[in-house]
Amino acid sequence: MTQYFFTLLLILFLAPAASATGDSLYFLLPRDTVVLRHDPASGLLLFDHYLAPRQTLYGAARFYGLTLDEVYRLNPTLRSGYTAGTRVTVAIPPVALRSSFTPDSVAWFVPVRYRMAPGETLYGLTRRTLRQPNDQLIRQLNPELDPQQLSPGQVLKIGYLRLDGVPRDSQLRVEDPFIMRNYSLRAEWETSATGKSVHTANGKAAWTSSGDKNKFMVLHRTAPLGSLVEIEDPRSRKTLYARVVGRIPEQAYDPRVVVVVSPLLVRAFGVRDKEFYVRTRHL
Repeated sequence: MTQYFFTLLLILFLAPAASATGDSLYFLLPRDTVVLRHDPASGLLLFDHYLAPRQTLYGAARFYGLTLDEVYRLNPTLRSGYTAGTRVTVAIPPVALRSSFTPDSVAWFVPVRYRMAPGETLYGLTRRTLRQPNDQLIRQLNPELDPQQLSPGQVLKIGYLRLDGVPRDSQLRVEDPFIMRNYSLRAEWETSATGKSVHTANGKAAWTSSGDKNKFMVLHRTAPLGSLVEIEDPRSRKTLYARVVGRIPEQAYDPRVVVVVSPLLVRAFGVRDKEFYVRTRHL
């Protein structure tokens, strides 16, 4: 009877997966594909969880040991809503990974893999990303591995994750990766604006798909070219800083548009609408 129940449990867990992670009862199942990637900006190991029917964002946050605010920091667009099948990026702390488990516990663990980034080495993966003292475990889990033949996109097995979730006290501090990338401009703003007269404006922000997609840049009507503008988005509750690189074309934008933001700012604020409300400050 015990063997029958164990076999039935395996059949249920290993049934063909839908386009979701877990099911209506469990956030992870042994049949799920868990492939992590490293985010250089935050130093976090990230995983894309796809919400199954009846799974909630709050439930997913708790399962992965995160707060709802931390999930929003990693997924700013989700503040406007989500549905079944929505991708939710979550952080997996290295300490949550197990190197092995007993044979009778197979139904309670999911294999975890890692996708190599361009230029990444086995040494960097083990010491810096996974925080392991050596590469012994990776070599054990990947017996055919040739460290000299690693390539971008290659997937390696790095351990196992329990199906009862990630303990909150094992999680790393999760900060918004865009805010972290914006730190240098924030520091420059604080230095340049100290003791000076600052102009404020409330109005619309529009965005353009042109320009450098990796820089925080804006078009502004009056702020000095090369100076910085502080932009607060009440919806996402984020404040970011961007450099003025040009003027707003009067014939192209509504007079109520106070700033035109670059694609990177659009991603950072999680904007979907063509225009959105902002509060700005500039020198």
